[in-house]
Amino acid sequence: MDESDKKTIIALFAHQDDELGAIGTLKNHVDRGDNVILAWTTNGELTSLFPDDYSVDEVKKERRIHGEEIGKIVGASKTIFLDLGDGYIENTREQRKAVARMYVEEKPNAVISFGIFNNHSDHKNTGIMAYEAIKFARVNRLVEMEENYRKNIVLYSYFTRESNLPVKYFDVTDSMDTIKEALNYYASIYKWKDAKQWITDRRRAHGMESNCKYAEKFNVRFDESKPDKYIV
Repeated sequence: MDESDKKTIIALFAHQDDELGAIGTLKNHVDRGDNVILAWTTNGELTSLFPDDYSVDEVKKERRIHGEEIGKIVGASKTIFLDLGDGYIENTREQRKAVARMYVEEKPNAVISFGIFNNHSDHKNTGIMAYEAIKFARVNRLVEMEENYRKNIVLYSYFTRESNLPVKYFDVTDSMDTIKEALNYYASIYKWKDAKQWITDRRRAHGMESNCKYAEKFNVRFDESKPDKYIV
């Protein structure tokens, strides 16, 4: 693939492990030669998955390592930790600006994040920021940078039944080994049980819906691709 043909995809989530639902799609893009960036709005420092005697700084350090390791597993070109505060993601102007500045610097063609119906406030507000920062990135005075980023960004969010946005499936059959490797990495740390079966079953169900073996499912907005001329 020529450099000019490469796309940049940012996966923006709140905590390290939130990205597991998009690993296959991200690996597809890595394999195609695209530029994949994993980004988190927090360092996940308030998790209860560590012993009580761990300090907040110790948890931050460990979870950043987790994010970096997942980046290596996927083959991401970069990992970004915005460090906006676990439990404090509120979609403030300053937080939106931090995300928008990342867009200006990295120039994504597409972003994957949460939808607005997620019941975890950090997740929901990360998804809202992923959306609202697209407009912020277009205006120099909002991001307080010499340049802006005005190109169309297609926004994908984890599928939710409550959303009325269009649905897109991505065939991740060839990326299942990477999905399982990422899952096993977290499961070995957090002692998750039955997670492998859950991850496989969900993708198999999405695959049955979309006529492939395994798939990941998203809602999509700002998709400006042209309509097909023929139905088959």
